[in-house]
Amino acid sequence: MRLVQSASAAALVIGLAGACSAQQAGYRDLTISWRAPDDHIPSPSSETCPNAQSTVSDGDHPQTPATAGKQDDKLELTITEVVPSDLHLGDDFTATVRLKNIGTTKVLIPWQPDGEQVTRVSKDGKQEIYEVADVAFRLKTGGQKRVPMFLDSEGALFAHPDDHATYLELEPGRWADIKLKGSVICGLPPCPVEAEADDHAVLTAWWYQRVLTHRVDGCNENHGASTVRKLDSSPFPLAIHAPATLSQGRIPY
Repeated sequence: MRLVQSASAAALVIGLAGACSAQQAGYRDLTISWRAPDDHIPSPSSETCPNAQSTVSDGDHPQTPATAGKQDDKLELTITEVVPSDLHLGDDFTATVRLKNIGTTKVLIPWQPDGEQVTRVSKDGKQEIYEVADVAFRLKTGGQKRVPMFLDSEGALFAHPDDHATYLELEPGRWADIKLKGSVICGLPPCPVEAEADDHAVLTAWWYQRVLTHRVDGCNENHGASTVRKLDSSPFPLAIHAPATLSQGRIPY
């Protein structure tokens, strides 16, 4: 009887674990490697185009697999883990974020860590295009009245609008976990605020997904960016301490 009970209990545990893991659609560890693509179409040279025109635009809002059902999708972004849990000013850290589909329709997100592998040049050789999802971290210290500071962080995922296989499908109720690097230093200098020691600091993540284009036609060059979605995570409380010694940590601003 005990053996039957033990076997039943073990089967229940395995079944629950399987059901739980089945909800995860994918995992990416961008602390190991990731790469942003280079421009593959050269800019107009000053010799052939002494009066070259270079512009930046919102892009042409191309239809992509990720935008097909965008109006009906609903995603939730959370920070599930920060290592180490106690940080000093200037410290490096890793953070895992979870992107969960809490809506009723399938959602596609860029899923390739190597952007160089998904970027392609059009047949006429004038334009290249890819989709990218960046994750940035913001830290608020010193109370509610202070604005959050964007931290130095790295990691992005890529896809090509014409290649469905470069995206990850998130069915309703499923999620993807992504691990990234960050540092408790300003990521956008000059900073409007400085981070300070705070036992009640708050960290948030920001998901910024967009289609980027680079087009060169004769002496005209255009860099386009068309936003697909932006998401803010729920607050993640943590402690930020002063640098342990003067020789440790980097200048936090």
